[in-house]
Amino acid sequence: MYFGSVKFFKHLIYTIFFGWLALATFLSIFFGVRYFLETKENNDAGKTALENNIPDGTSLERLFLIMTAQGYSSEEIMQLIEDEDKEAFESFVKDYIQNNPDLIPETDSVAEAYTPVVDNSAAYTKLYPDLYVEDPTTGFQDDDGTIYLTFDDGPSENTWDILYILRRYDIKATFFFCGGWNERTQELMKAVADDGHTIGIHSISHDYEKIYESVESYLEDFYDTYNCIYEATGVKPRYFRFPGGSINNYNRFVYMQIIAEMTRRGFVYYDWNVSGEDAAHGATWSSIYENIMTGINNNTSDRAIVLLHDAADKINTVYVLEDVIDKLLDDGYHFGQIDDTVRPVIFDYVD
Repeated sequence: MYFGSVKFFKHLIYTIFFGWLALATFLSIFFGVRYFLETKENNDAGKTALENNIPDGTSLERLFLIMTAQGYSSEEIMQLIEDEDKEAFESFVKDYIQNNPDLIPETDSVAEAYTPVVDNSAAYTKLYPDLYVEDPTTGFQDDDGTIYLTFDDGPSENTWDILYILRRYDIKATFFFCGGWNERTQELMKAVADDGHTIGIHSISHDYEKIYESVESYLEDFYDTYNCIYEATGVKPRYFRFPGGSINNYNRFVYMQIIAEMTRRGFVYYDWNVSGEDAAHGATWSSIYENIMTGINNNTSDRAIVLLHDAADKINTVYVLEDVIDKLLDDGYHFGQIDDTVRPVIFDYVD
């Protein structure tokens, strides 16, 4: 009885195993054939819908984009191409272009069409969207034999005395203002503008550590100075001078970014190739005069952008100015003011 039972169960197990195997084989064949027929039917249907020729020159990338937009999967598109039914494929695209002109991508590049536009520019480029130069400078002219007198750190009461001297000689100069919001400062800046001198931006705070902390901090100070000058004079300054010059010990890690950003915005900066050293401690009439004359005589170019200051404590600059002008006129130089035609003097980059 026991032996018979074992044989019975073994027979039953074999029956179940081979039965399931037969069923699995049947189902695989059934669904495989069904999938093949459905796929073929779908492809045939797609091909039937594509009847005419597309214009020559349509790229495969463009065809792919159009088919994708229509709802075809990548596999279906590749299958159509693989089946070499080019006429049907192109016919569909032609019809789709005619019926859906607004949905067709402008580009022929799949990568370009599906790659989002990413703005990798620094955040500070979005600051102060009105801080741009209209019609920025496009070129410079030769100006050999020209002396450009430039005055930083004003205005002050010394500015008024300097204006008086410049009027007597009918000379136009350039003033890089720090500015200020008090009534007298605004009045002095307007007087400079009314006399036709060039007005540029210096720094309303003149705090080296603060303004050179970052590009953002420089832009903040620049924007404040710009608005202060514009409100007083009606002039939108196009030129500027870095406090301490474009390259100094305070901005060594940020000056390249600042220069790039200000240039991008259309502003032009001017360093100098001759300095009166009138801001140095203990500067005198003699030292200022000699520094200017020596600087011009030793200058490798026949033009000079001269650094002077019209701050409140620079009275010696006022005293020496007439003598400097007389001497340079006698030497055959003429004077000019910075404008769009004047090639900047800029300090060399430091590695």
